Amino acid sequence: MFYMKLLFTFFILFVSLHITAQDYNQLLLRKNGITIKRFTEGSTIHLKSKLGLEYTGTIYLIQNDSIYFAGNGIHIRDIGAVYKKVKSRTPIVPFGKEAFLYANLGIPLFVTGLLISGEPLATALSVGVGIVYAPLLLYNIKRLVFNVNRKYVVGKKFDLLVLDLHPAEKVPQKNQ
Repeated sequence: MFYMKLLFTFFILFVSLHITAQDYNQLLLRKNGITIKRFTEGSTIHLKSKLGLEYTGTIYLIQNDSIYFAGNGIHIRDIGAVYKKVKSRTPIVPFGKEAFLYANLGIPLFVTGLLISGEPLATALSVGVGIVYAPLLLYNIKRLVFNVNRKYVVGKKFDLLVLDLHPAEKVPQKNQ
């Protein structure tokens, strides 16, 4: 019994050494005071300034109401809009070329099997092609309808808040 208590005590001490609070400064996108999206140092962000300049990249540092990227920075009051997702190309075929070729190779085999079992050619061909291309069609329809890059305009409804949880160890370089 004594060993169990001692083991439990060491376990609690060991776990407490590795538990830390939030490590990074954070940028919160809020709607009416409720946090919608949270960005930390190291997050990828896409935003547009009030002057119309677009910034996309990994956040290097969040400090004193400013966001710094690899080459430049922007003050939080200069941000006009934050986008939900970073612009990226999504593939039409959601899996690799090899898997797509194997799926297409399966169409003649499937059609041949249906023809041997007595199905007409038109039915067998439509079912064989449908099995392979129907999921691709549904994936692309879903991608076009639901994968919209939503734009959060900072102003009346949305606001940005910087949480300086600890002083930064990194300092942005000054232009001289």
